[in-house]
Amino acid sequence: MKRTIHLIMVWRKIALLSLQDQTLTVWSACLFVFGKIVKFILFFIFLFSVMGQAHSLAGYSREEVIVFFLVFNIIDISTQALFRGVYNFRQDIVWGTFDYQLLKPLPTFFKPIFGLTDVFDVVTLVPLWGGFIYFLFKNNVVENPLFYLLFVMTIFVSFVVAFSFHLLVVSIGVISTEVDHLIWVYRDLIGMGRFPTDIYPKIIRGGLTFFVPVVILVTIPAKGLMGLLSFQTVMICLGVSIPFLIFSLWFWKWALGQYTSASS
Repeated sequence: MKRTIHLIMVWRKIALLSLQDQTLTVWSACLFVFGKIVKFILFFIFLFSVMGQAHSLAGYSREEVIVFFLVFNIIDISTQALFRGVYNFRQDIVWGTFDYQLLKPLPTFFKPIFGLTDVFDVVTLVPLWGGFIYFLFKNNVVENPLFYLLFVMTIFVSFVVAFSFHLLVVSIGVISTEVDHLIWVYRDLIGMGRFPTDIYPKIIRGGLTFFVPVVILVTIPAKGLMGLLSFQTVMICLGVSIPFLIFSLWFWKWALGQYTSASS
C-alpha cells in the first residue's frame, strides 16, 4: 500500500512538472486545447449526419452508437494522458538517459510509460465526462444500476489492456529503438473502435478480440454499460486480458535483459 501511494505521489509530481512545461506558452496551450475540442465537435457532427440518415448501425440505435463513440473517446483520451511517456521513450534510449532511469528506486517501466502526463487531455476529459453523464440520463440508456458497476469493471480491464499495449511498445523500443511507428499503429487500431466492432466481418472481429484486443479495450465497456454483455463474453475478456498483461510484463523483463545501455 505504501509503495502504491509513493508511486502516485511520484506521478503527481511528474504531472505538475508537465503542466508547468506545457503552459510556458499560453497561446500554444490554448490553441492545443481548442484544436482537440474542434476535432471532437467535427467528428460528432459527422456522426450525427451519418446516423441522421441511417437511424441505426449494425442493429444499434443512434443513441447506442453515440454511447460507443463517447466511451471510445473517454478511454482513448484517458490512456493518452496517462501513458504519454511512451511517446518520448525513443529519445531516452537514443540519448542514454534510460540508463539513469534504471538506477532509480521505481519500477523499471514506470518512467517509460508514466514519465509524461498530457494535462490538456485531462482538461478535455472534464466536459467529455459531463456530456457523457448528461447523455446517459437524458436518454435512459442504462436500464439497470448494476450496469454502472459492470462498466467500471470493464473500464478497469480496458486500462489493463491499454497498459499492456504500451508496455509491449516500449519493450520493442528497448530492443530496436523503434517506438514512434508502433505507437501510431496502436492508435490506428484502436481507432477502429470508434463504432461498434460488430460492423466488421467475423474474422476481423476475432483478430480484434484475441490478437489485438481492441474489442476489449473500447467496445466491451460500452456494451457492459448498456447491458449487452453475456457472462461468456466477460469470461473471454478476462481470459484474454490477464494473459496479455502477463505476457507484456514477461516481454518487458526479457527486453531489459537484451539492453546493453547507451555506453556499450
